[in-house]
Order: sequence, then C-alpha cells, then structure tokens
Amino acid sequence: MTKSEQKQYFLADNLKAILVSLISVVAVTLLLGAVTFLFVREQEENRASEILNNVRAVFRDAEITLDYLNALPYESCGKDNLAEMRKTLFRSRFVKEIGFYQDDSLVCSTYLGILEEPLATDEPDFYTKLDDAFWINTPLQLFDKQATGTIVKRGRYNAVLDMDSILGYSYIQDWQLFYNGDQFYHMAGNPVLVDSTLSQQDMDARTGYFSLQFILCDERYTSTCLQVKSDHGRVLDLHLGKLVLFVFVMLMTAALTHMITFNYLRRRRSLESRVSKGLREHKFYSLYQPFVDLQSGKVIGCEVLSRFKDEFGPIYPDEFIPQIKEQDMTWEFTVDMITKAMNDLNDNPDIPEGFKVSFNLFPFDFTRDSCLNLDFVLDMNIKNFKLVLEITEDEQIATQSAAKHIKSLKSKGFLFAIDDFGVGYSNLGQLKTLNCDYLKIDRSFVMDMEENSIRSSLIPHIVSIADGLDVELIAEGVENLEQLNELKGLKIGFGQGWLFGKPQSVNALAKTVQETL
Repeated sequence: MTKSEQKQYFLADNLKAILVSLISVVAVTLLLGAVTFLFVREQEENRASEILNNVRAVFRDAEITLDYLNALPYESCGKDNLAEMRKTLFRSRFVKEIGFYQDDSLVCSTYLGILEEPLATDEPDFYTKLDDAFWINTPLQLFDKQATGTIVKRGRYNAVLDMDSILGYSYIQDWQLFYNGDQFYHMAGNPVLVDSTLSQQDMDARTGYFSLQFILCDERYTSTCLQVKSDHGRVLDLHLGKLVLFVFVMLMTAALTHMITFNYLRRRRSLESRVSKGLREHKFYSLYQPFVDLQSGKVIGCEVLSRFKDEFGPIYPDEFIPQIKEQDMTWEFTVDMITKAMNDLNDNPDIPEGFKVSFNLFPFDFTRDSCLNLDFVLDMNIKNFKLVLEITEDEQIATQSAAKHIKSLKSKGFLFAIDDFGVGYSNLGQLKTLNCDYLKIDRSFVMDMEENSIRSSLIPHIVSIADGLDVELIAEGVENLEQLNELKGLKIGFGQGWLFGKPQSVNALAKTVQETL
C-alpha cells in the first residue's frame, strides 16, 4: 500500500470514526435525555403529589374535627359547647379557629367567644359533593377582616384552615390548586394556569407524557386538583449538576467512540487482520504458472500459486506467508489452497488428464502428523494428475519425523520437489534421505547465466548432482530465449518462468496448454 493510499485510508477512517461518534452521541443523547426527562418528570409529579397530600391532610383534619363536633348534642353556644370547641381546636393540627352556627348565622367562635350579635355570612364560593360549604381567601372576622383564610362549614360548625403552613409561599408559582366540581374555583397558587371548568378530556389533553405540564387530582377529594406547568428556570437550577454530568458523558462518548471506531478501522485494515479474515472467509484464490518441457515446448504441468485481494487491495505472498505462519494457520491454508485448485483444474475440460500439478507446502507441516491427512486430494484426483508437493529447503525437513512423513506420502503416489534448490539448507546426504523426484533450480542461478557469473557456473554441478540422484531438474525464472537455449544445452528437462507464461487463471492456463499441443 503506497503512502498516498495510506493517507487516503487514514482520512477515510477518521471521517468514518467521526460519523460513528456523532451517531453515538445522538443516540446516547436521546437515551440519556429520555431517562433524565423521566427522572425530572417523576420528581415534578412527586412534588405535585406532596402538595396534594398536604392539602388532603388539611381537609381530612377539618373533616374529622367537624364530624366530631357535629356529633355532640349542643344546639346552642353555651359554655360547655365553647369549651368542647376549644378542646377540639387544641387537638387539631391544621384548624386555626372553630365557629358555631345557629340559624345560618355565626353565634360564637373559639377566639371571639359568644358574640353579642350573630354574624350573617356571605354565600360560600362553592359546595363540595359532600355538601360542605367552602369560602376561599375570605376575610376573617377575628382580624377585623384585615386577613384572609380558607373556611369550610359542615353542619352547625365551621373551621378556619391553616393552608399557608402546608402550601407555603414561593416567588415561582408554577402550579395552581383548584376545585373542579359543579363549578370551577381557584384555591391557591398561580391563578392564571387554569381559567375555566375542565372536562376529563381537557384534563387528559393537558397531561402530556413528554411534557412538564400535567394535572393531578386527589384520590379522596377527587374534585381538588393541581395543575403544574413546571418553571424551566427552577428545573434547570435544580438539576444543573445533572446537566453538567450529561455534557461530560456526551464528550466522553464522542471521544471513546471515535477512538474505538478509528482503532477498529485501522486494525481491520492491518495486514494481520486482513490475512486472518481471508483465512476465515476463504478469500485466497489460485493462479497457475505453466511447467514446460524444454525440449518439446509443451506445457506439461503447472505450479499452483496463492494470491489474495480484498476491498483494500492485494496482499502479496511475501507479506501474507509470514502472517499465515505467525497465526499458525499453515495447514488450514494448504488444505484450502489444494481444494480450490483441484476443483478449478477438474472443472476445466481443456486441462488434460495426467497433468503435472505442483503445490507448495510449508516445511514445518511435515514435522506433524496432520500433513499425512492428504487422502482427500487423492479422492479429488479424478483426472489422474501427477501431484507434486514442493517444499523449500529448510532445517525442519531434515528431521526424522519429516523424512518419515515424506516417505509415507510418496508411498501413496505423491511426488516431491525441492524448491529454490541451491540457496537453502539441503545437502547431498539430506537429498538422498528425502528421495525427492525433482529439484527446482533457484531463479537467481538462471538470471545470472547471461553474465557468466560464479553462481551461474554452478548449474552444471547441480545437473551432475541431479544425475547422480536420478532426479529431474526444473529451472525457475526463465525469461528469455538465451536462457532457454543454454538450459536446453545443459540437458535440463523442464522450465518455468515468464517466457512460458506468468501466473494466470485456470482458463488462461487451459488456453496456453491447448496452444502448445
């Protein structure tokens, strides 16, 4: 991969990582936003429920107080009645004053005592379903009508309720307590949030699930309701710490997703990852380089060469072979390569029977028993190809186990070739032990023939060694007619190189074979 390509891929990976981080931030923002909103909404509902619970406590206290007094037998406001009213006031939590009525007029109270003149009262603001009369924010006689309070009357008694202690006072009144029975009446809070009688449908419409505006009604006093329209400034101040944490999480999400995605993309493009994926997904493919009988010029066989290419471009053998060794996938790679090549060659009708097919194997595989498991190749050999296993000169094939395995495979009909002969580890004694069928003269010897170098002068000695071992020679790297003529003069039987054909597809190989018949 060139530096220009690396730079382009780097920029592309960075842009993809930025896009993924943006999508992740949006997704996390929506998720955390929804969770945060539900949390805030729950807190606002709890706040509203607390207000309603406090109102219920006041009403319930008044209800118990008035029921107790109305159960007493008093028909007039005497000393005993007044004393009982004062005892009951003392026991009550939220009732501030109790009055007694006779003929719809107030005749005495716990603080004023027995009045000289009974006081007529105004019409109540509303009646509840229990027929209780309510006066909201009405002037109190106790304070010469200079103060107001909420009064409830049941039967012969009324009670002044301590609403301020449970509702409190706030500069931000983002709620309204109201009565919504036969008529609508504002009780406390912001008087402009609700301005008319609401039907159940209207109340449901004002209670949006993804909104901080909602209506709650008391479970016991169902006509007493609370409209909430949360003040955004108050909510923001209350949850400012969560907002800061929210922003921090967004920044961390963006940074982490960018880093993880970018590293993943870079790793995905790495040599190790590409080779590993190629092995798992069987993306290696085969090309075929012809073997030629130098005397007749006919193509009598081929060497199977593995190649690799993915969406990022090709990886060449000198790069992927070390990776395959490092990942200890040599045998899996060999089986995959042989299987694909045998299928290709069998399926092409122009590849003749008895064709010589040569496979490169890793020397290390000959030191373990798994290399003996090549019977599947014999089962696939429906055209009776001459199957040649090539191994590079290496100290690993000098082991006793490697020699035993090679002997076993030869007994099954496989032929053996020593690849790159002359530059590796083999010696004459080892060649006799291996009992190979072919020696492949390394291309460096052939390329130096035109210069009459010391290296090229060794070829006659290699020919002599081959004659002594009764093996055939294959010259690699034949690229021109001058080299061909010299090799023919040295009585070397076979050649391989660009002069006869580059590594090619099976169809191109078949065409080359047919042209030399």
